Order: sequence, then structure tokens, then C-alpha cells
Amino acid sequence: MCARSFFIQSWWNFEGMQNLGFLFGLDPWLHRIYPDPEEYRRAALRHLEFFNTQPYMVSFALGLVGAMEEQRAAAPEAARPAIEERIRQLKRVAGSSLAAIGDSFFWGALKPACAAMTILTWLVLWTAGVSHPLAWGALAYLVAYNVPAVWIRWKGLRMGYYFGEQLPAELKKLRWQSKTRWTRRVGLCAASALALACLIVPPFGGTPGLKGAAALAAALGLRSLGVSTMRLYAGAAALGLLLALVRP
Repeated sequence: MCARSFFIQSWWNFEGMQNLGFLFGLDPWLHRIYPDPEEYRRAALRHLEFFNTQPYMVSFALGLVGAMEEQRAAAPEAARPAIEERIRQLKRVAGSSLAAIGDSFFWGALKPACAAMTILTWLVLWTAGVSHPLAWGALAYLVAYNVPAVWIRWKGLRMGYYFGEQLPAELKKLRWQSKTRWTRRVGLCAASALALACLIVPPFGGTPGLKGAAALAAALGLRSLGVSTMRLYAGAAALGLLLALVRP
């Protein structure tokens, strides 16, 4: 199931979003707990409803739904409709909640932080004269981004199954907001170090770029006074064109 969660986007469609991918991930467990073909068919059809979440966080929902389906299979016939409705509700709520957490952490924090650290790694290695700095930078990105992403897939599947309906309380213990905040700070520090390195000691020039640092400080100052970014771009372009025309 963990391996299949990597392919949740493979059957993405406009009508059900990730419903087919979710069913693909859950399919081994449904086959295990529903040996009767008709029972399996009804269970599979239940999971063709709309579903969408952050791809790396889907394993939490897979584990949760797997545990609930196991509970439904072991319940008396009279209790099964109520459990099925509970599964639908939990699946819908889990999809939106996990999407909010995953989008904030992976898209809004981890990816930009890894990108900044990757370029900074490349710049440092290039300046130091290390062979193949681009390859090392790409490897640094793959490791920094995929290690937590793969770990979350496996951890989420186990947590979803073992905690079941108590999963929301357990998710709070992981302190996602704190992790997101610190990841953004790391990315900001890496981006700031990269900007300073490029402005003050560019690897392609032998003299400190103090003019570039002064221009950046002026731009930030004007931006803080309410000057729009587009006006800063237009002003910088006009100033550069004027200097090009004035210079002999």
C-alpha cells in the first residue's frame, strides 16, 4: 500500500480527482479483508467517490480507511451501513485536513527551502572548485526533499491504521505548524546567504559587488515605503537603459 501511494496521481481525473488512485492504493487491503468477490466489489465501488488531498499525505487516509474497512468487515450486518457512512465522512474530512497540512509544509515550506539550499550548495562547491557541482547540488535537493516525503508516506500509513479515528489527535502531536515555521526559517536563511554571496562575493568576479548590495538595499527600502514591485522593475530597467545610453 505504501508503494502504491506513490501512484495516486496516475489516475487523476476531473470528476473524481484522486479517487481511482486512492482505490489503487487501498486495493490490496480490500482483497485481504473481503475474500468474497461481491463484498469486494461493493467495497471498491464505495471508494470511487470524489477524493482529493496532498499526494504525500494520502498514506494517513489510506491507513485510516483500511482500519475502518476492517472494522466494517468484522461488524454484524445491521451495523455495517452506519460504519460505511462513517468511513465516507472520515475520508472526506481527512482529505481536506491532510491537504491543508501537506500543502503548507511540502509546497509552502520544504520545496522552497530545499531549492534555496540546493543553489547555495552548488554555489559553494563551484566556488571551492569541486568537480561536478551541479550534480552534487541536484543530489542534495533529492535527498533533502525526498527523505522526509518518503518517511511521511510510511509513517502516515502506520499511524492511520493503528490510531484509526484517533488520528487527528495524534497528528497534532507531530506539531506540523512548528515544523513548517522552522522549515521556512531555514529556507529564508539559505536564500539570504545565497543573495549575499551573489551580491558581495560573486564567484564569477574578483571584486566585491558593493554596488549590487546597495541597489538591493535601496530596492528593499522603496518596497517598504509602498512602491510596487512592478514599478521597481520598470524603474531599474529605465535606469539601466539610461546609463547604457549615457556611457561612452
